[in-house]
Amino acid sequence: MKRGRIIWALVLLKAAYLGIIAGVLLLWPDMDQGAFSRFIHWPRNGEPEFASHFATWDAAHYLYLSEAGYSPGVPSCAFYPLWPVLIRCFSVVTGGNHLFAGMVLSNVFSLAALGLFYRMVGERLGTSVAKLSLLLLLAFPGSLFFHFGYTESLFFLLLMIFCDGLERNRYSAVWVAAFLLPLTRAVGVFCIFPLIWHLAKTAPPAWLTRWKGPATWLSRFGLVAAGSSGLEDSAPSDLIPEAGGGLVPARQQPARFPRLGIQPAWVLILAPAVGWICYLLLIWAWTGNAFEGFEAQKYWGWVQSISNIFNVPKFLLGFLNPSEGHEFTGSLLDRCVFVLLLNCLPVIWRLDKGWFVWTVVLGVVPAMSGTFTSFTRFASVVFPIFVALAVVLQGYSRRYLRAGVVAGFLILHVILLWRFVNFRWAG
Repeated sequence: MKRGRIIWALVLLKAAYLGIIAGVLLLWPDMDQGAFSRFIHWPRNGEPEFASHFATWDAAHYLYLSEAGYSPGVPSCAFYPLWPVLIRCFSVVTGGNHLFAGMVLSNVFSLAALGLFYRMVGERLGTSVAKLSLLLLLAFPGSLFFHFGYTESLFFLLLMIFCDGLERNRYSAVWVAAFLLPLTRAVGVFCIFPLIWHLAKTAPPAWLTRWKGPATWLSRFGLVAAGSSGLEDSAPSDLIPEAGGGLVPARQQPARFPRLGIQPAWVLILAPAVGWICYLLLIWAWTGNAFEGFEAQKYWGWVQSISNIFNVPKFLLGFLNPSEGHEFTGSLLDRCVFVLLLNCLPVIWRLDKGWFVWTVVLGVVPAMSGTFTSFTRFASVVFPIFVALAVVLQGYSRRYLRAGVVAGFLILHVILLWRFVNFRWAG
């Protein structure tokens, strides 16, 4: 199926998705009034209205930030600024309606991201795997947030731009995405690790290729060719005639920075750090405290904290002690999704070791830093999971297992969707 048809199919799916939700809510609203009065909500003043169903939980925080901005001592400061800033800017187009602006942007961004995801998988593994990967991703319960005013759509789009840029050597796009990812979500700064992996594989610095010990070890992972040191290893078949006579390598490596032996592409690793510094400067300008966002985590009991990554006993105890079916903490569903991720890791490793690094960054790190809080939502952007599942489930002999997995995803998706629009915890 051509990508244009996939995009139109996604447009129709989104229209049907939101239309059915709106129709059902008009006939059967079930808003949790207690949660609405107890937590931040939209609109900020007054009783809930029909539109409030589309702005529960974190969406209300982003709308608050887009409307009122950042200020000291506000719990919403824990959320990163790029998404509310985009909502605020686009609200000019929607007549000052921030909720509608967020809904439009979220669906446009996720539509573009899903199209890029389909193209990337299709070019690598074929159309059948791409279609099944896309179906699994759309059915996955955490993907419901691609339709609402959450950061998932923006983050996934930047992630796909990042990956597509690396695939096509469009480093300007990679730089922009790597700069913006840390301004979207905390885990965005860790895109530096997949970036380093990619550059070590495609543009290894001279000192690494000449140092036989590391080069031999890294060659086992497909990063560098053992003993390779660049152009001097070019085979005759790699040479082409030069205009003035003689032969030159057909694929010239990029020029390296003098003395350091570093190719210009390696400057890309600065982008995530620059983005994170920009985040601190923005928060400092708005609140007077560059670390206001981190201090705001106290309002959630420090559930999300980078220090949790180093507290392995806490992580293991949290994994082994689910206390609820699906709530803010102790969710059995979140832990089951993490088990699914772990089972996909061997397949992801065989498919692409770079994707394996992405899975650790996007999946394992958030699970540890937040002790599984909101993990089902976070897993919606861990794209290698869905590719791995598609590879495992493809084929006629596995059609029943494939149908069972998709059906299971869809049932959980509908349950979480109904909980979300009625201000019950979904992720």
